[in-house]
Amino acid sequence: MNEEWNPIFQIELMDIINSLHIKKLHVGSSDSLIYETMGEPELPVARLNRKSKIFSHLYGNVNILSKNNTVISIDIDMHGFRKKMVILGRINSWKLNNWLELAKIKNWNVNKICDVVRLEGKGIVICLSPDGKVGMISLS
Repeated sequence: MNEEWNPIFQIELMDIINSLHIKKLHVGSSDSLIYETMGEPELPVARLNRKSKIFSHLYGNVNILSKNNTVISIDIDMHGFRKKMVILGRINSWKLNNWLELAKIKNWNVNKICDVVRLEGKGIVICLSPDGKVGMISLS
């Protein structure tokens, strides 16, 4: 991990939920837009494994996956210890009921798998703990 790396900006999670992108970057973007939008990555861009055609671009708590020069997924980890490019912001104190209300407004599916509540909408999956703490967000 690059100890000196710092995000060039921070963005609130609700802005990403409402727009399904980080600034100009979204699933389907050219991977040349990753560096232009996000700046220097925390770690060098790397294949998922030696034979993989998928590349990982790590920016603190944001991991962008690309294949064939196209962004295929943007994953945001709210549990980890990496520096935060995406922050909770105004939804920091939300509980499960707040999330369920949003899911209803946005017409998202709500699934409970073991101790994880999954909110699934077009292009987004949000994983929550039973008390409503955000764990992972995936744009795909």
